[in-house]
Amino acid sequence: MKNRILVIDHNSKFSDNLLELSKKDYEFYSAESVEEGIKLIREKFPDLILLDLKLNNGINGIDILKEIKMIDAFIPVIMITDNGSINTAVKSAKNGSENYISKTSSPYEMKSLFDKTIRSKLNKQKSIEIKQEIEKPFFNIVGSSEAVKVINEKINLVAKSPITVLITGESGTGKELVARQIHLKSERSNEVFVAVNCGAIPVNLIESELFGHERGSFTGAVQRQLGKFEIAENGTLFLDEVSELSLDAQVKIMRVLQEKEFERVGGNKTIKTNTRVIAATNKNLKNLVDARKFREDLFYRLDVFPIDVPPLRERKEDIQELIHYLLYNISIELKMLPPKFSNDTVELLKSYDWPGNIRELINYLTRSVILCAGKEITQEMIARSLIDCHKKDFFVPGNTSLKWKEMNKQRKNAAEVASRKVEAEFAKKLLEKFDGNVSRAAEYAGINRTNLHKMIKRAGL
Repeated sequence: MKNRILVIDHNSKFSDNLLELSKKDYEFYSAESVEEGIKLIREKFPDLILLDLKLNNGINGIDILKEIKMIDAFIPVIMITDNGSINTAVKSAKNGSENYISKTSSPYEMKSLFDKTIRSKLNKQKSIEIKQEIEKPFFNIVGSSEAVKVINEKINLVAKSPITVLITGESGTGKELVARQIHLKSERSNEVFVAVNCGAIPVNLIESELFGHERGSFTGAVQRQLGKFEIAENGTLFLDEVSELSLDAQVKIMRVLQEKEFERVGGNKTIKTNTRVIAATNKNLKNLVDARKFREDLFYRLDVFPIDVPPLRERKEDIQELIHYLLYNISIELKMLPPKFSNDTVELLKSYDWPGNIRELINYLTRSVILCAGKEITQEMIARSLIDCHKKDFFVPGNTSLKWKEMNKQRKNAAEVASRKVEAEFAKKLLEKFDGNVSRAAEYAGINRTNLHKMIKRAGL
């Protein structure tokens, strides 16, 4: 797709000559008045504006430049004039113009300047998105358990290599942290790390998000947009929830991994890429391949070096370290004193299974900082807060009542908690076996589909 250039100049002859010289390379629009020029900016979303310094009725182009930048600060503007005044050039640059060119410049000089200015606009857009990615907060991998040691060993083994990595694990276990550590320990650490949640992007927009699009390629595409592969050039692209990609998007991802090239949506220019891909999923991709919901060739292309991140319930010895580390960071972020957790309260937190994994622990500690800043947390407070969160009783060791009626109630509550754990595990394994198909899972288990839905809801799956 050709880049759009808008010429705002009262001299129609110059616009006609420029159009004749460059119409095969650009899509030109011209305006002889300021009003017409502003109207075309809003309608055509040009990639570049050529603005005459001296317009009709004594209007100064620099004043119009300020108005253009208020409409869109990112539209590059080149000032044009018959007078090659350095002072005027400096003044226009201070007000936001990208460059300055004389009407007597050669066609070659003009085309070279146009291309350079449009490329600069794309680079600015890329820089802004990179800055936003860099400034995203993230935590380190914390823990001294055997599981964490294995993860760190695998990170060190694969970091220096450019190969694709597939990270698996339940939701909230810290798969993105593993991906970031791989990036930080790689030779690409000085380049950008871009994270994309494939499950959070509508199916009809995922290709545009990953590969970018040209202006006019679909309704609402008012200007060219860079995709994440382009933004992450020479760096790392993290595809979270990769199982949620449509089959069409999977074909394109496969091509990028294989050929190291792609096209923007609506474009025909092939773009080479040196982006490293790290993917993550909380689903069993092999089961999805068997169910023909995920491409087998893409699965094997992603599964070059697998890393599994275990759930928090399987590494409870790390919970104490995590509490101290997370409390410190959360308190700094909130600018509040951290609450105090005794050894007994920590042990109580370790007895909980944390179905939401580290993400749930972070949320719990954040609430604790807000509600109990600087105070000591008691076992009763922990039990009460977890009951409130999960609508189920939480047994506190050492708090058994000496009254039969109350003890019997505690016993029933404890049995209910254990029962729900078994039920949650049952529902989870059924869903995994049938890739989330509730009807098939219910039929296989011999229960009513509605009852299975209720189990799933209670388990928070």
